Amino acid sequence: MKILVTGGLGHIGSKLIREYAKREDIELIRIIDNLLTQRYSSLFNLPTNKKYQFIEGDILNQEILKKALKDIDVVIHLAAITDAPSTLNKREETFKVNLEGTKLILEESAKVGIKKFLFPSTTSVYGEAQGLVNEECKDYKPSSPYAESKLEAEKLVKEAWKKIGLNTNVLRLGTIFGASPGMRFHTAVNKFVYQACLNKPLTVWENALNQKRPYLDLDDAISAFQFLEKQGVPGELYNILTENYTVQEIIDSIKKQVPDVKIELTKSPILNQKSYHVSNDKIKSVGFQFKGNLSQAIKETKELFNAIDNSEE
Repeated sequence: MKILVTGGLGHIGSKLIREYAKREDIELIRIIDNLLTQRYSSLFNLPTNKKYQFIEGDILNQEILKKALKDIDVVIHLAAITDAPSTLNKREETFKVNLEGTKLILEESAKVGIKKFLFPSTTSVYGEAQGLVNEECKDYKPSSPYAESKLEAEKLVKEAWKKIGLNTNVLRLGTIFGASPGMRFHTAVNKFVYQACLNKPLTVWENALNQKRPYLDLDDAISAFQFLEKQGVPGELYNILTENYTVQEIIDSIKKQVPDVKIELTKSPILNQKSYHVSNDKIKSVGFQFKGNLSQAIKETKELFNAIDNSEE
């Protein structure tokens, strides 16, 4: 089997392209990335037991997409603008990449007969949902252009199955945590660990300590892609999250690794300040098991910074 991973050098993609190499049925892993974030290191030391191809290019370039999709069986479309706070100031660009880019790759995938198209969305499409929400929720309140664009793109992905028979699945991912070669530190757990390891105070939103939100271990995320590639019902959407945690629970886990961590309250540019939690029962009902461990992921991320000692004399 030959797979294409768009945005394959990012936080998820850089580990996913290594995990897929462990499979005997994979012949080729092709990666397309525009290197906007210059994560060249994600290409370093890839497993030598598989054939990799890398295309530096943009998903909005139709000719590059045609080249990237040649002879491909499965598409994992990770390429997107994902830093939600930054999208507040670049709405047009966000929709162009996240919505128009998805539309273009869906159209080109249909032309060449892709067997499976996997699209990661986000649980932040639920916004200020009340209580426990599942895939049947219709009261969406996305609070950023990032979440809005993903919600609109979801519709295109689901319609592709109904209208043109392209076998698709949407994965609404919780906030990712865990180490990878191309990891970023702009979301809660990873950002907190970085701050703690450099002896900086954890910057926590005002009144957020007891907010409950969905989080997703990186290994669980990659396992979910592989599971739904084979087991996903065509056209279906699934919430993918390891667990719903409060900010306080995350801080408590970090304190086990960095006992003297400090907390600093701050304001957030994003408005959804209410607590909500998301159900992952749907994917578990078809046999998927979540195995991620928050404490273990925090420990592994902390160990990346072990040589740094910013403690005060």
